[in-house]
Amino acid sequence: MFLVVSLLFNGVYWSAPSTPVHYPWDKNPYLEQRKKQLSDVMEELDPHKPNIDRLVIKGSNKAETNNNNVIRARIEDDDDLAEIDDLDENLDPLRDHPDVVPEPIFGPSILFDGNLAQWTGDSYSYEGTVGFEARIPFEAYAGKRITEFLEVKNNGTTAIYYNWKRLPKNNPFDIVNAKVQRFYFNTSSGVILPGDTTKFPFVFKSPNAGVFTEQWQFETKPVVCGNAALVATLRGISLQEDKFKNQRSEIERELAHKQSEQVVHQILSDMLDGVKTPDRAKSPVDAYITPEEIFQRKNPTMHWSNETITELKNLYRALLPDDGLQQDEGDLSLNSLKQMIMGMDEDDERKEEFLQKMNTAIVSLSFPQFTPIQHQMYSVGYEMWLESIDQIVGQSMLIRSVMGLPEKTLGNMPDVESSGKGKPAVDKDKKDKKGGKLDLKAAKGKDTGKDSAKGKASPVKKPPSRQGNAIPTPVATPVAQPDRDFTPGSTVQSPIPDTDPVSDTKYQEKFYIQAYGIIYDMIDRMAGVFEDIKTKEDAENLKKLGLT
Repeated sequence: MFLVVSLLFNGVYWSAPSTPVHYPWDKNPYLEQRKKQLSDVMEELDPHKPNIDRLVIKGSNKAETNNNNVIRARIEDDDDLAEIDDLDENLDPLRDHPDVVPEPIFGPSILFDGNLAQWTGDSYSYEGTVGFEARIPFEAYAGKRITEFLEVKNNGTTAIYYNWKRLPKNNPFDIVNAKVQRFYFNTSSGVILPGDTTKFPFVFKSPNAGVFTEQWQFETKPVVCGNAALVATLRGISLQEDKFKNQRSEIERELAHKQSEQVVHQILSDMLDGVKTPDRAKSPVDAYITPEEIFQRKNPTMHWSNETITELKNLYRALLPDDGLQQDEGDLSLNSLKQMIMGMDEDDERKEEFLQKMNTAIVSLSFPQFTPIQHQMYSVGYEMWLESIDQIVGQSMLIRSVMGLPEKTLGNMPDVESSGKGKPAVDKDKKDKKGGKLDLKAAKGKDTGKDSAKGKASPVKKPPSRQGNAIPTPVATPVAQPDRDFTPGSTVQSPIPDTDPVSDTKYQEKFYIQAYGIIYDMIDRMAGVFEDIKTKEDAENLKKLGLT
């Protein structure tokens, strides 16, 4: 009220707040805004951040009068406890001094690794036994050094002289071990004065991995524990450092991944193998068999040919009697047809004709049919051979003419076929490209026209690979026959008169070279032409399929 009156007298108009609610000063929006703006500066000036998450309140139902205990119950932070300890020290200056002093031990007495060993009144009552054993363990990698300590305190009133003695190791299996030192410490003698504490350092280092043990006896003068042994057992464990741990882990992960993939693949394979479509219903046996399959089944070594099979069917019908069975085509078995022909009467004039037709058909069916491209290649090759043979004959005549040698005649040529068939030999060098005619110029003084008229034409035999095709076989013109019949023993190779053996040898060498060159060129040209034919055929096939 006084503030309102003073403002009025000073000429300042003050109106009452519109709302009766008054917010505390720490909730002022301007204060909150400024605290956010100056948060970095405030944190730098006052960096204290209490650890609220670790705050623990401890208490009891008893009233505590000591303020220090109240503070200790409320604060858990390490820094605060340190401050409290400093406060306790300041409040209790006699803290380091014990309130009760233990009674001193008179006579020899030591603490051997925390075990009390003192004078028992004599030096022989427990001799040969182990009074106390101090175990000192070590664990390190091979080649690494580690140090452990053994504490011995003289809590008596007598100086203790000591000495170290190594105890023999029991070896029941007589195992020979390498003499390698792995434990190191000062084994010299010494003295421990009353109230002094001595820490003996022991070092363990092993070049290899394993578990190793040594025992040393701590001898004292005067003796304690009735001369019982005070033993220090050194047990060291040397570990082999795993240098390839990362590589091995990588390999193990890779193998585990491959194993998982293999297992999944096997499971999927088993599942897919179990998914099968039902089998199709089997068709009746031989329901859709073709005549070609029947022929192959009856004659496994023969090849199907429509033209030849038609001739055999006509031959089969000709063997049947005229009783309405002319439509029967037989079982397509060559053996059955042969038996039917062989079963005819010997007086039947048709038997020989039927046998000849059947033999011709068998020869034709013994070899596979030519494809159109094979027919074309055969025609081209045949023409090239004829041309080459003409060139060879021409070269032979040219060489003999240049060397002044007489021309070869039919009578001078060896009879090659007379040994087996009784026919005169045919000079292959005298064939022409049309029909393999002989060069009859050498038959001097003889009427070749009459002999040709009397002779009987004999077709030139085709090679086995060319039999059975549709290409007509070239037929040789009638060969002039001698006046007398040839027999296997009547043909004798007689040397050409007035012929020098040396000149004949030179002729043969030159003729061989020329013939070899002609045949080589012919084969080279033939291979090129065959390749062109195959390429053209492939291009036509691709064109038919629409791939070009």
